[in-house]
Amino acid sequence: MSSNKLNQHSLTGSHFGYSGADLSDLGATEYTLVSIIVDQSSSVSSYKNEMEKCIQEVVKACKFSPRSDYLLIRLVAFSNDMQEIHGFKQLIDCDTADYDNCIHPSGMTSLFSTAKNAIDATNDYGKQLSNSDFEANAIIFIITDGMDNASGSIEVDDVSSSLKNIMKEEALESVMSILIGVGVGGYQDVSDYLDDFKTEAGLNQYIEIKNATEKQLAKLADFISKSVSSQSQSLGSGSMSQPLNF
Repeated sequence: MSSNKLNQHSLTGSHFGYSGADLSDLGATEYTLVSIIVDQSSSVSSYKNEMEKCIQEVVKACKFSPRSDYLLIRLVAFSNDMQEIHGFKQLIDCDTADYDNCIHPSGMTSLFSTAKNAIDATNDYGKQLSNSDFEANAIIFIITDGMDNASGSIEVDDVSSSLKNIMKEEALESVMSILIGVGVGGYQDVSDYLDDFKTEAGLNQYIEIKNATEKQLAKLADFISKSVSSQSQSLGSGSMSQPLNF
């Protein structure tokens, strides 16, 4: 049984690190690192409850996955800054009730700096797993409804460099990265911006949800949980899973 203990880790060149389960608590020999990065800028206010329910549904669905014992989930919310709701945590320790009122919309959108942190944290924790003889792969979801306007000196090229670095170091067997634009219907400039970000950063997939309705976010939860399961099932194959259609 897990002790639910998360250790704090720093990242070189960054004031914001991450936390992760103590490796001595891990009972399996292989893991898929799941990062869910959620926009909580002020524009998310109108669908805050639906987004929280989406996160709960993802966790609930993953618990029914045949790969549930092999998942470590990290949840981060971002606006002007990023907030780690919890670090890489065994699924058994994730209680859906903990995600009630976990998003607090305010401020602007630090999309690039948070995406970079998600990739760097995944790489760093992946190296620790690898050094302790665990096999691991990863999947990263970045959910946003707007353009970056709060990342300071961090730019798309920095996100791209972090992604190239994670591939080069090969601590993780494979890494899938998915950018999700929420509520972008009627905002072609935002849609184009996010599609360009996906391409320039080297992310694997970009999907869009035109309207942030409860029905569409339930569909998103299903997409995320199935993508997690697919990537986890690919562990040991030497490559990542095929992107799923939304």
